[in-house]
Amino acid sequence: MKKVLTFISNIVSPSYWAEKIGNKSGLYDKARNSSLRKWVDNLDPMSWLVWQVVGGLVFFTIIELLLNQIGMTILPWK
Repeated sequence: MKKVLTFISNIVSPSYWAEKIGNKSGLYDKARNSSLRKWVDNLDPMSWLVWQVVGGLVFFTIIELLLNQIGMTILPWK
């Protein structure tokens, strides 16, 4: 019974499929060995924090602008 429930859980779980596709395609290995990751891993803590905040703001600004083009938003006050 546990195997059946685990199988059903895996079939409907997006993280299961993401893990399976990432491992099979080799994308996880490419991400682990990228030059950007090596650079970020060598940052001191304050620079890492600035990188995370500025990078996140740029990412969400671009996503918001793209969503605005199709009449949607991620901001709760618009």
